[in-house]
Amino acid sequence: MDNVTTELPIFNDTNVTCSTPLLWTKESTDSRNSQLYVCIIASIMHGFFWLQLVFCSSVRQKSMQWLYAYLVTDIFLLFRFFFIYIIRTTSTECNPSRSWVLFVCYFEATVDNYLNILEVYILLALNICRYVQIAYNRNVYRIYTKTLIFTHLGIYFLSLLYLLIQFIFGWTELVEYIRDRCEATYTNIYIQVFNMIIGFALPISLNILVIYVSVHHVHLTSNLRQTQHHVSAREKYNRSLVIQFLVFYTIWLTLWSPNIIVYQISFSSANLSLIVKLLNFIEIVLDPIIIAALDVRFWQVWRKIWVSVTNIIPRKRRIQPLTTNPHVLSVKKPQLRNNGF
Repeated sequence: MDNVTTELPIFNDTNVTCSTPLLWTKESTDSRNSQLYVCIIASIMHGFFWLQLVFCSSVRQKSMQWLYAYLVTDIFLLFRFFFIYIIRTTSTECNPSRSWVLFVCYFEATVDNYLNILEVYILLALNICRYVQIAYNRNVYRIYTKTLIFTHLGIYFLSLLYLLIQFIFGWTELVEYIRDRCEATYTNIYIQVFNMIIGFALPISLNILVIYVSVHHVHLTSNLRQTQHHVSAREKYNRSLVIQFLVFYTIWLTLWSPNIIVYQISFSSANLSLIVKLLNFIEIVLDPIIIAALDVRFWQVWRKIWVSVTNIIPRKRRIQPLTTNPHVLSVKKPQLRNNGF
């Protein structure tokens, strides 16, 4: 079943024989320059963040696996953009292989949605783990190791299967705009509503519910401790976890949700699509900054680095030679003793 629709552009020159279907027009390239700059900045920010993970063992912990899984999806989103950008700005072949064109189009139209679905369910899993840690004081990353492994695999493979089935049964079709973009659209309103529920409404509602019960639990325990005039370190830590996630989730939802909503309703406006994708890339820039700024473990790493740098600089100043001329010998004069005269 052919589920690919091709939209041909209107050229002023009717004698055009070389269509170069994968090559962006100048207008399409210029409209994505802002996305390119943001993605370059995002790559630099993520590079600095992952260097901390390589050189600092204190941030390589099981309890941070969901955060790192989330940030890996950011890396793949950046890779997806640069891959499409390079292909779309360098493919000058007049009649490329149809299989290659279809691969590029499917990659462009579906990978973005797949990775965004992964992100929302990864954050849901992180939120649930934190609630269990707050409410039941259990280290889920040690007690439920096998469950976490199956949860990871389930999120990655079920999300992929969920998207593939829609193309196999013809519920989703690919729309190819020659020399501009490729998009996935739904064939009927029922599939559109179903995707809106699975890809946006359901995970967002569950996240809000888990955040609410976490905040409610912290509020009840804090009121109880105040009546006893004692606040334990665990209660302070749980309160900080809830605040951190609220800040991060608010920023993430503000920048992430427009892209998902526009995608799910299959809105065909190119300008609106570019704007919401730009917001999504801005969110990718902010992700490592927010996560590192809100997590005390990264603050401790930065503190150690700062202490090491401040200790090295004075030491270098003390061992500087007295003269820069290699042929001149410097002799240290003995200190004269004070004999009382």
